[in-house]
Amino acid sequence: MSEVEEDTQKESEGLSRLTGFSDGVFAIAITLLILNIELPERTGSAAVGVYRVITEWPDILAYVISFLVIGNYWIGHHSVFEDIEYYDRRLLWLNIIYLMFIAFIPFSTALLGDFPGSFPVIVYAGTLALTGIVFAGLWRYAWANGLLDETVDTDQVREITLSILIPSAIFTGSVLVALISARLAMYSWLFLFLADPIQKWLMK
Repeated sequence: MSEVEEDTQKESEGLSRLTGFSDGVFAIAITLLILNIELPERTGSAAVGVYRVITEWPDILAYVISFLVIGNYWIGHHSVFEDIEYYDRRLLWLNIIYLMFIAFIPFSTALLGDFPGSFPVIVYAGTLALTGIVFAGLWRYAWANGLLDETVDTDQVREITLSILIPSAIFTGSVLVALISARLAMYSWLFLFLADPIQKWLMK
């Protein structure tokens, strides 16, 4: 085996370890979310059981939102690392910092479900905004330092950057709104459904 083939094999094995470790962190974070939903002490009749489960709706709603958000971040991570062919120590650290925020999401989710008010909303939205910003930084770093596949062009780099930063911008805006109204800030997350149309409009 030539030196070039050996280096290519080592690079491939290194990326496999990186993505494998990342997948493990995502799996643990998404599993920890369910622990935030507390079982009722006792249910009694069916009607009482339904009522007690309904009273847990803030935790259930926070679980659903965070599950979908972490799932979306995993899809993005998977897509980005399909285009990354090489890595260096800085990219590894950027990925570690990104995973640090992913691992923090279950805590901010528990805070959001258990304590009403502006502070939990600010912590939750701030966590998700920073997660996206770090991920966008990782992607741009890989592009600026020649770590991407040669087929990736500037339009694709811009498209993926926008797909990451638009949700972060929405969460950042909701942090400011939460200073006035926590409920209104949570309603502002509905703008996430407009992320794709906004991205297409900006790409024109």
